[in-house]
Amino acid sequence: MCKTWHVDEFDALTSVVESSLSQVENMPGAGNAKKNWQRIQEHFFFETFHPIKDYCLETIFYILPRLSGLVEDEWIPIGKFTRFKDIPLDAGFQWYLSPTQLCELKPGDWAQQDIGSNSGEADDQSEWTDVQKKIIPWKTNVPDLDLELVFQDRIAKLGKSISRLIVVASLIDKPTNLGGLCRTCEVFGASALVVGGLQCTRDKQFQCLSVSAEQWLPLVEVKLPQLIDFLQQKKAEGYTVIGVEQTARSVDLTQYSFPERSLLLLGNEREGIPANLIPQLDVCVEIPQQGIIRSLNVHVSGALLIWEYTRQQLLKQRDTGS
Repeated sequence: MCKTWHVDEFDALTSVVESSLSQVENMPGAGNAKKNWQRIQEHFFFETFHPIKDYCLETIFYILPRLSGLVEDEWIPIGKFTRFKDIPLDAGFQWYLSPTQLCELKPGDWAQQDIGSNSGEADDQSEWTDVQKKIIPWKTNVPDLDLELVFQDRIAKLGKSISRLIVVASLIDKPTNLGGLCRTCEVFGASALVVGGLQCTRDKQFQCLSVSAEQWLPLVEVKLPQLIDFLQQKKAEGYTVIGVEQTARSVDLTQYSFPERSLLLLGNEREGIPANLIPQLDVCVEIPQQGIIRSLNVHVSGALLIWEYTRQQLLKQRDTGS
């Protein structure tokens, strides 16, 4: 086929493939050699699939996932490709729809019984186990927008989260903890993350942990000398200032009901929340622990409280039907 279509890039490979196939076909007295050769010729990618004509968007994103047995919402609908139909062909490649009968195949036509019948594994291979599924980007209802416009739209919505949770990390020093918190806050829809200096976002360790979350989460810079004034300002706006700390009067996390307007103040990695800030807190919440070591990494502690806040708010929304 490479020779017929004059695909020059594969000239060197073509002779090797031909030689290998010829050797298999003509191998004398090799037991299953003939059966193997027949199996190769009947294989989907040898007999049915056309590596040039079928190299298109429909095949890659719709037909092959369907034939592979992926769940239906993993197939990208053909309608998503209509914007590409007018792109001119280049060197025989069809970028939109498959011109062959590939789309008419059923999963049974694709399946290959390459496992011996006596192995007892064939049936197991046909059953799919659970797989990772973190995002279905083509279900965001913005398929026809340019990617740049999508990003602009998301940026315009920064600060408009329905959550009323503010996470204050001005006391935290390590960029890894800040990066992890940034990611956690973005995932659970916090309204803002407060840091001691916005320059932390340029740190490679921060970026490694945040995986770009800082682009979609409002970040506010509040330096340590400004922190008390910031907390008082938020109190005046109706926020409950919650310290994540073990104190003589701290409340067990499992017993605490988060107000809608909550501000979490996280402590320093080594010293926790300084004594001069304790009076600024409306409540201290601690995480129940069973082990001998009486402290958690500050990012882990923050993540647990952020999730508990989110869980409680989701339950409230479900109960109210909003």
